[in-house]
Amino acid sequence: MIAMIVGAAPVAGSEALVTGLAKECQLVVAADAAGEWCISAGVLPDIAVGDFDSARPGAERRLSSAGVRVIRHPAEKDESDLDLAVAAARDAGATRLVFSACTSARLDHTLAALGTVAANADLHPMIREPHLTAWAVTSTNNGCLALTLPSGTTISVIAIGEASGVTLDGFMYPLADATLDPLSSRGISNVTTSDSSTVRVSSGTLLVVVSGDS
Repeated sequence: MIAMIVGAAPVAGSEALVTGLAKECQLVVAADAAGEWCISAGVLPDIAVGDFDSARPGAERRLSSAGVRVIRHPAEKDESDLDLAVAAARDAGATRLVFSACTSARLDHTLAALGTVAANADLHPMIREPHLTAWAVTSTNNGCLALTLPSGTTISVIAIGEASGVTLDGFMYPLADATLDPLSSRGISNVTTSDSSTVRVSSGTLLVVVSGDS
C-alpha cells in the first residue's frame, strides 16, 4: 500500500502536485496543519496526526466532522509531527511512502524531514515537491535504485552518515565501490549519460536528488 505523507510546508505548486499524487496513493496521512490544507487543496486525508499547534483553532473538530481520523499527540514530545505521521502510516499497513510539502525555507526543519525519510528507507520512500524529487537508498533494503530519466539529467547523491560500496552506473562521473563521507560534496551535480542509470550502496544510506519541476 502506498501512503502519502503530507507535511505542513507547502510551496507554490504544492496543491496541484498533492492532488495528483493522492490519486496514486491508497492512504493520505497529514501532519498537523496539513490536514485542513489538504482539504483546501481538494484532498480529504484519511488520517491527521500531530499536536495541532500550527493548525487553526478547532481544526481537530472540523477534521473529525469531515470524516478524517484524528490522532492527537502532546506538544511536548520526542518525535516530529512528520515522524508521527509515518508511524500512523506504518500502523495502517503502508509498504511504500511518498512525502510532499515537507521541505521548507527553514534549514533545520528540512534536515529533520530528510532524516525522517532516510530513517524509513525500508519503505522505499521518495520525496515529491514542485522543485525536487528524491529517493532514499539503503543497504538494508536492496541497496539499489534503478532510474529511468532523460540523458543529461542532473542528479546529486548524498550520504546520510558514511556510505560505502557506492557505485554509480550511467553517469558522467561514475563511481565504483566508493566511500562517501556524511554530506560529502563528492556526489553533488552528477549527470546521467543514458536514459537508464543505477545507484547502488553496500553499507549506509543515500539520498538521491533530482532538482527541478516534478
